[in-house]
Formats: sequence, C-alpha cells, structure tokens
Amino acid sequence: MTTATLSPGAGRLAGLAVRSGLGLASWGLRRASRRTDREQLLGRAEARAAAERALAERDELFRSAGYLPL
Repeated sequence: MTTATLSPGAGRLAGLAVRSGLGLASWGLRRASRRTDREQLLGRAEARAAAERALAERDELFRSAGYLPL
C-alpha cells in the first residue's frame, strides 16, 4: 500500500473536503441542539407567560387607579 497522492493538489483538496465536512457536521449538531433543547424552550415559555401575567397585573392596577400615568 502506498501513501503517495495521485496529484500534488489532491492533498489540499482532501483537506478542504475534510474541513468542510467537519464544519457541516458541527453546524448540524449545533442546530439540532438548539431545536431539541426542551428545557430551554420550556423555560422561555414560562418566562414569556410570567411577563404576560406581570403586564396584565400592571394594567389592572392602572385601570383600578382611575387614571393613566403619562
């Protein structure tokens, strides 16, 4: 078995292919972790619900006060 390449540019092309493949693989893993991180999604939903409840409470306080502060 020989380790000689067929042409001088084959090593550079192979290196580019490997780097591109590794880059695509890491991008895919990052994308998959963002899309399937259930705890993070649930945390965001809970934070959004808490913010909506706080806004509703504030609005109710303003309404019950009888005036709108400017």
